[in-house]
Amino acid sequence: MQEARCAGVLRGLLAAVLTVTAPAPVLAATPTAPSPSELRDLRGYDTGGDPEAALRHVDAVLARAGTAPRVDPVDLLYAQAVKARALSSLDRTEEALTLLRAVDTGLTARKAPLTPERASLLLHIGSELGALGQLDEAQDYTARALNLAEKLGGRQSPEYAEALYGMALLDYLRGAQGAAIPKIAEALAIARAHALATGENLDGPAEYGISLSALQLNVSDGDSAILTAREALAWAEAHLPENHRVRVQAVQQLGAILAETDQYAQAIPILRAALEKRRAILPANDPKLALSLHALAFALDNAGMRAEAGPLYDKAVAIFEGNPDRIQANSLATMIGQQARMAQWEGDQTRGLALREKALAVARRYSASPEDLAVLTAEYNLASALVSAGRVDEARPLLDHARKGFLAGTGPTNKRRFTAASLSARIAVREGRKAEALATLTDALAPLRTRLLDRATARRDIVTMAAESRAAFMQLARIAIDTNVPDRAFDALQMANLGDLQGAFSSLAALRDDYGPEAREAIRSYLTLAAEGRQLRKRLDRALIAGDRAIIADLEAKVAESDARAREADARLAALVPGYRSLTAVEPARLADARARLKRGQALLLVGADEGGLVTQLVSHDGVVSGDAEVSGRHLMQLQQRLRASIENGLLDEGRAGFDRQAAFELFRLIFPDPVRKALRSVRELEILAPGSLATLPFAALVTRTPEGADTDPQALRNTHWLVRDLATSVMIRADPLPRRAETGKGTATFAGIGAPLLGPPTMLATRSASALKVGDVSVESLARLGSLPDAERELRTMASHFAGDSQLLIGPQATEAAVKQAPLDQARVIAFATHGLIGGGLRGLVEPALVMTPPKLATPLDDGLLTASEIARLRLDADWVILSACDTGAGDSENAPTYSGLARAFISAGSRALLLSHWPVRDDVAGRLTLRTLEGAHGKVSRAEALRRAQVEVLKAHDVPGGAHPATWAAFVLVGD
Repeated sequence: MQEARCAGVLRGLLAAVLTVTAPAPVLAATPTAPSPSELRDLRGYDTGGDPEAALRHVDAVLARAGTAPRVDPVDLLYAQAVKARALSSLDRTEEALTLLRAVDTGLTARKAPLTPERASLLLHIGSELGALGQLDEAQDYTARALNLAEKLGGRQSPEYAEALYGMALLDYLRGAQGAAIPKIAEALAIARAHALATGENLDGPAEYGISLSALQLNVSDGDSAILTAREALAWAEAHLPENHRVRVQAVQQLGAILAETDQYAQAIPILRAALEKRRAILPANDPKLALSLHALAFALDNAGMRAEAGPLYDKAVAIFEGNPDRIQANSLATMIGQQARMAQWEGDQTRGLALREKALAVARRYSASPEDLAVLTAEYNLASALVSAGRVDEARPLLDHARKGFLAGTGPTNKRRFTAASLSARIAVREGRKAEALATLTDALAPLRTRLLDRATARRDIVTMAAESRAAFMQLARIAIDTNVPDRAFDALQMANLGDLQGAFSSLAALRDDYGPEAREAIRSYLTLAAEGRQLRKRLDRALIAGDRAIIADLEAKVAESDARAREADARLAALVPGYRSLTAVEPARLADARARLKRGQALLLVGADEGGLVTQLVSHDGVVSGDAEVSGRHLMQLQQRLRASIENGLLDEGRAGFDRQAAFELFRLIFPDPVRKALRSVRELEILAPGSLATLPFAALVTRTPEGADTDPQALRNTHWLVRDLATSVMIRADPLPRRAETGKGTATFAGIGAPLLGPPTMLATRSASALKVGDVSVESLARLGSLPDAERELRTMASHFAGDSQLLIGPQATEAAVKQAPLDQARVIAFATHGLIGGGLRGLVEPALVMTPPKLATPLDDGLLTASEIARLRLDADWVILSACDTGAGDSENAPTYSGLARAFISAGSRALLLSHWPVRDDVAGRLTLRTLEGAHGKVSRAEALRRAQVEVLKAHDVPGGAHPATWAAFVLVGD
């Protein structure tokens, strides 16, 4: 559960990692005795919002009670119980338990009446015992509380809900998550109804919702977890003060779950907000603050913003090292491991190795057994660092022990198993046993490869597993190249890039209402089966650890049956949700097929990237050439950022700024290592398949020879050896062309222009990436606040003027989603969109890439203001070209920036034969010239890629184009597809 939520502390007390700290000082007694009502009123006192202040207040009342001549002893005992609640909120578990036991003993001795408060007291004792791992005794107290609550208040009372929740937490601690979820869901329903009816216990529904979402995530039901977490936050925002502890925890929980389900763009702003709120209400060394720091760092790290993530990891580790108890130990080992990975990314191998040694020492110190997965994982990570440092003999015993443990306790597709096999293969290569290394890693990855390509595997799971396995497939590619098995390397590089091709749908759950009741039921069935399959595999992993062969065999059979049903559900989805299969199907191409389709002078370049650097394979009709380049992830990202900064500066002053040709030259040499550069001499047209932000590079603007002259001199820029001078390039979204509809053979080139939607106040064309939405949602109200694009209308009309005959123009109020769906777009040979583009998964409510249209006043299934990838795939097109102008100027800001694969796949599926994308805004005069020259050239005897190359070179050489020598002017467009 998120943030050790299932440690066993009652409701909101679960939100923290349990830390035993020194007792708070009791305030000195004052001469003023409390009134009986003041002491009695403590029973309902809120200790959760600000437990430090609550503890001070309760201590003050108790101190005054000590001087009073007559105090009701039962009131005094319950006041002590309130103090225990405050101690629990501060993670002072043992102090709280001692005090609670004393209160229970005192109430029993005085034969105090059995009340709902007594039930809550029993439950609190049970929760504290659970937190300390004393589960049998905790079960007894919690069962007593449940029975008493039902007897006194019935099954709809808040006390019954609390006790039911306590039973659920004990179920979780015993590993019975399936039994815990319905109990918490029932407790949540009771608490919500009670709070709405009475206005009391308003924090309860939020706390129950937080825990329910954590359990749902724990059983791999990410879609339900996100929905529950959103509902918990909505409740907290509506009913609790701004800095209430539970409200802050609800923000944190939603962000953490979004990050755990790989929706980092949505998670990051939420986690930033949670961190700032926690900084405002928590001490600087509070472990909960460390967890917030780590959660944000994790999201930034996985979104490619590692330079920002590293210092946050460091701060989290520093806090945890200042609070060294057993419960936080494994988290500390993991965080230190993250620090080591950051050091490796920065190229500091010495520091990385030292941190790996430190992480293993922490894991061994606090883990219960040398076979604990935390120890085994730390051993593997240290072994890997030692191998990189050339200390193989020291690494071998660590790896042997870790790999033995992984083989015994994990399934064949578990990340730990295949990463350990990858390291064994690295050692074998170093020792000259290359054939053995290739066989070892191929066999280890075979089950994973099968599962990644299996239609039974949920798309979101594929994205996660592909990210986890990228380094292993990259290692396989390197070994295959080293052993001269090019077809194995070709396949491995495609598998390493698999996650980039699965981004069209980030969540099917959000599409449930888009395609009617039958599709809704099919989606529900598919998601249920996907969750069932994940849970079965988790149970199988636990059975493997226990070594129970009978249970293992039974679970393996159930997994196979579940997978078969999932494939059937996937087939039903493909029939009911248009575009689903074309947007999600990925099958690696065969090397022989790729070579056969390439003509003389054509080549395909596959690029793979991991923390060790780049691997490149050039495939042509004549043969295969491969190479690699060692480069740290940080340096590679910095080179891309330098290129991007040069483009942005060129946009601001119409090309008069300089261009960082040295960065462009370094990138060229990294992407095209020496053997590949030599083979390029016979290539004239190059298709490029690259991962993440590398796919968004302006390849035409890479520099092939050492630059001469000043970067700001237009003539020096014109004389530069740009890649565009020698090669026509296009970007592929898979190694073989996507299936497409046949051409109808229309003669006249006709045009359709769509865009310039009616939105908010005008904005520059350069901001056509909808950044205003990045912390919000995609409701019609939010879309309507986006900046309008006045230049977009002029751009579309200029394009239309170059075509004979009537053009279809859907501009401004006509640029609606409904109008696009109803327009006869199959009559247009060229279709251009000029509007905002959004990346799927980046925004709340947006689960696939989309183009922004003029939003309606009221959203309907036909028109919600967004033309999504799945809706694009349903269009009937017969277009030679689809032009997407400046759809996402944010692409390339990080290592893992998303590519256009989702939109490109959708348009090609709908019937487009090629896409012309611009990664940044292009001046009207240049856009018209580039697009028109490209379209005219492609109608002649040259390919589309060559037509674009010639148009770019023409602008580059033209002295009559202001700033024409700068790549910001001529290199914006990239060809995607054929």
